Amino acid sequence: MMKIEKMRKITGRAVMAAVLAVVLCLQPCMSVAAGYFITDPATMLTRYVEDDGTFGEFQWVQIPSGYMNQGRWVYIGPQGYIITEDCAVPGPVIDMGNGVFAVDQRVRSATGAEGQQPLFSVQSAQRDLQYAGTRQMLDAIALYPDASTGSAELDALLDQIFAQIITPDMDTHDKLKACYDYLMTTFFDPRYEEGAVSYENVPGMDIFSTNFDAAALFFSGSGVCDNFAAAFAVMSWKIGVPMYIAGGYTSRSGGGYTPHAWCQLDGADGTVYIFDPHIDYLLALRSGKTSSYARFGAPSSKVAGKYTDVTMIFDKVK
Repeated sequence: MMKIEKMRKITGRAVMAAVLAVVLCLQPCMSVAAGYFITDPATMLTRYVEDDGTFGEFQWVQIPSGYMNQGRWVYIGPQGYIITEDCAVPGPVIDMGNGVFAVDQRVRSATGAEGQQPLFSVQSAQRDLQYAGTRQMLDAIALYPDASTGSAELDALLDQIFAQIITPDMDTHDKLKACYDYLMTTFFDPRYEEGAVSYENVPGMDIFSTNFDAAALFFSGSGVCDNFAAAFAVMSWKIGVPMYIAGGYTSRSGGGYTPHAWCQLDGADGTVYIFDPHIDYLLALRSGKTSSYARFGAPSSKVAGKYTDVTMIFDKVK
């Protein structure tokens, strides 16, 4: 069985969502593979060959039976090279320039049910917590609250948490802040703090993986950046905010970059806002404080250089 090799890890030179306003969709020409895959001996990278012997280009191809990851999709770029990770479903392909491509797997553009009427934030005259304009941006978002995560256990726990931290007079900004505070003060990363960890109560769920990653944090009491980001996204969806998760790299305090996951939100004007509860949890831990808001609603321009090589954005629902 031939392994599907990856041409490269999908990378972007900046936060991916920052370029979504100028997305170049190499629009999905999609097919089940009628050709075949070969490994280029010169590069040891996988290429797609059409039945007529030419290299297929600029199309999504579903991996056929007999290959690793059969049934998933890969995007074929210039000269027949696979230029994506294998994906569950095809999506817009973004030409980042300089031969770098990225895949936007975001299907979820808004939360809530089909046909659901939007809610709007309680208006507030309070000042911004950290970054000017963040509160106004959040208060202007049409809200489509998610009624369920797909798990009765997780829904019940979220209802219990929200009853403790959310009040009707809060605007969207303060609701998100309450969720942010709850994550920073309730959970821990076992790589940086000691504490009791038990996965016995984490429900077995056949649900969207982000909800599962969130449940792992909520029910075990601990997690890593993926869990913190997932938990904040799920809480945001319950409020009705179309938060999504980005995966890439973030800067290290000692220099260099490390793999990371965080949340993002697209403003109406195209500005990308960063929400990173795990980084703020670590900043608070290191400073001896209970909370930090350095990455709460930070416009991407304010954290330039802090995030790079976004490989995917995740908030896909079934």
